[in-house]
Amino acid sequence: MRSAPFYGVRSRRSAANPGVRLTARTYGKARIGTYAEKAAGHITVDSDAERIVAHLLSIDPRVRSFRQQPFTVDLVLERLLFTREELSEARKARGGRAGEAEYTPDFATVQADGLQRAYEVKLEGFEGDGRYWAKVERARDIMEAYCHPLSTVVVPADERHPVLVNAQLLKPGILRAREYVTPDIIDRVASYCESGPVLQRALCTDLQIPTGLIPPLLATGVLQADLAHQHICSTLQLSAAYGDLSHLCLIEELQP
Repeated sequence: MRSAPFYGVRSRRSAANPGVRLTARTYGKARIGTYAEKAAGHITVDSDAERIVAHLLSIDPRVRSFRQQPFTVDLVLERLLFTREELSEARKARGGRAGEAEYTPDFATVQADGLQRAYEVKLEGFEGDGRYWAKVERARDIMEAYCHPLSTVVVPADERHPVLVNAQLLKPGILRAREYVTPDIIDRVASYCESGPVLQRALCTDLQIPTGLIPPLLATGVLQADLAHQHICSTLQLSAAYGDLSHLCLIEELQP
């Protein structure tokens, strides 16, 4: 993640920013574009921390779909505003007041079970002051009443944190799996792992599988691993998942 964003300048591909570019000039705030199938295609977020969370929501099997900045919470009238017209009318009703009178969550999801959730995203070290969190807590109570429970996600400042690194490998792995994870590979991997956990290095060497295929195998539940605490690398301990995707539920690891 960028510690010092370049405002309004398109970025190039780099090790720290794989395939992500800042969108056109927005006069004061960096905007980052990324692709999320669960968000109906290309989306634009305000920070690299939000991009990471979009990746986590994309790979989480419990999430059916999600939206960024989905609605505004009116802290005065205590209701959720979903359209510009509703927002405009609410501001007129309270004399044009905004700022402390409003709160917008960073993401909202529809879960596989049909329930909805919302997320507030912060970068570690820039969580905000007590006044800001008092506003968030007030919004949380209102959202809870409307069946939109709000969770806080604090993205680590350490770019090498396993969750951050793994999420950026797993998200494209889902797309690659459709082409490269064949029934033959699934059978070979399952057979190899029958006796118990194995190291990624050994599995790739013995089965002649490229290391680039490990993220797709993890993303589709052929393999599983402790992705919250270990990097996807040669020393990663792998075991057969038999379709289980619970190892992809990583967003709770970033909740304080």
